[in-house]
Amino acid sequence: MADKKPEKPVTIGIKTPGKKAKVTHKVSKNKKGDVVVEHTNTNQGKWDKINLTKKGGSTTVKQGVKAVKSWHKNNPHRSQGR
Repeated sequence: MADKKPEKPVTIGIKTPGKKAKVTHKVSKNKKGDVVVEHTNTNQGKWDKINLTKKGGSTTVKQGVKAVKSWHKNNPHRSQGR
């Protein structure tokens, strides 16, 4: 039986209103096989890695990308003044 190809990491940019899309999220699998999203911008803060397998039930990188985009669609970026 042929082995499955390992999934490649996917880097996505989230568009914020009034700004160009920046590369801010890298979705990949860690050594355990869990799907993880990493915030790659400089002001990472507290949430620099989020396990999407535990939080959202993602089993593939493709599902992880969909989960990240869905989350950002439902929770749009707001300015600091709010």
